[in-house]
Amino acid sequence: MKLNPEMAILAREFQGLTQSELAERSGLTQSRVARIEAGVSADLSDEEVLRLSQALGFRKEFFFLSEQRYGYGTSSVFTRSRQLTAREKKRLSGLVNVSRIQIKRMLDHVDIGASRSLPRLSLSDYHSPAGAAAALRETWRMPQGPVKNLTKLIEGAGVVIAECDFLDIPMDATSVSLGDIPPIIFINRNVPGDRWRFTLAHELAHLVMHDVPKPDMEDEADEFAAEFLVPSAEIAPDLTRMRADKLSTYATLKSYWGVSMAALIMKAKALGKISKEQARNLFMQMSKLHIRKNEPNPIPRESTNLHPMMMNYFRNDLKFTEEEFSNVVLFNPDRLKSTYGASSEKPRLRVVQ
Repeated sequence: MKLNPEMAILAREFQGLTQSELAERSGLTQSRVARIEAGVSADLSDEEVLRLSQALGFRKEFFFLSEQRYGYGTSSVFTRSRQLTAREKKRLSGLVNVSRIQIKRMLDHVDIGASRSLPRLSLSDYHSPAGAAAALRETWRMPQGPVKNLTKLIEGAGVVIAECDFLDIPMDATSVSLGDIPPIIFINRNVPGDRWRFTLAHELAHLVMHDVPKPDMEDEADEFAAEFLVPSAEIAPDLTRMRADKLSTYATLKSYWGVSMAALIMKAKALGKISKEQARNLFMQMSKLHIRKNEPNPIPRESTNLHPMMMNYFRNDLKFTEEEFSNVVLFNPDRLKSTYGASSEKPRLRVVQ
């Protein structure tokens, strides 16, 4: 049998294995694995396909899908102190592509409706990322003040937010937008509530502003996120009225706006409410108090609904068994719980059949 070499590569990268590690796990030779992935191998025997399936945790049908690999999209890295290693990039590519394919297969059985549009906003029209953020708030007819539930807002635009385990990869989120499926944001399920919201706003910026990668796109996405979550015109009076040079001010504002103290300090500096030196002193105070990484007044992490709803539709509405659901996502049944968890009772959104 001739399999799709792209799927063999994805399954291996999803597991974070090298070719030699896959060879050892499957009992195939490394040369055979390399030729399979290069697409120059002879037909595989049933035994070889079974070995790949068992070693990688995917059903045999996965390796024969007529899919292709894509780049893993935009990236939102919380700690930008280093670049991802080659192995981390491959693992991330495998995770994103496999999850995308599985979501696409679920969407073969269920349609999702959107209550608002997801427009494309050109920076040439709005002059700055902040201007684009203001335009999107206006387009979505959002009221003044903080975004009450950003996750729900984005899902309402038909964007699938998939919680992922990025393991030790220093990545908070990445997003992809392809023509045959709705946009998807893959977000690290372990990020705290304030970072969750800023990261989603950052990825939203990529989805509405960026068609082609460019050097300053991450900074643009940060500016968009800061303005979308905390409009300058709305917070400026608070920063004028309150002591912008006092750390306690930002703890209070954090609870109201739902973003980190650090993000609010940067906002105050950008608005000229505090000087660069004052901002530096505030961050030094946070470091001395050991709250730079673990800020007070934690923001509750928002919950996704759309992606869990899709899974629950199979389990609760269609009454699929775990074996039947494994046929949809093409995982071996023993892999389902570690990736998708057990069936839950999360609120379900409307499914359009």
